[in-house]
Amino acid sequence: GPGPRDGLMTGIARRRGQSLRLVRTGLEITVLALGWILGGTAGIGTLVYLLAIGPLAHIFVPFFSRYSQAATSPSSQPQPTSG
Repeated sequence: GPGPRDGLMTGIARRRGQSLRLVRTGLEITVLALGWILGGTAGIGTLVYLLAIGPLAHIFVPFFSRYSQAATSPSSQPQPTSG
């Protein structure tokens, strides 16, 4: 099932109107950097995953869910109402 980074990825993509590919790759870079700062290691498999997960999520998340790129457009965002 979806994990915390998946929800964060789709939420950020919808709010900012960015592609899933960019958002997920950015999240993974952040997680890798934090892990490295805390003393973790990164091998070739980590780097392959880092570079592949964003494009793969961009292709497969809309295919397997109700999430669509139309939902990420700024015009589809709910507009605040006064009153």
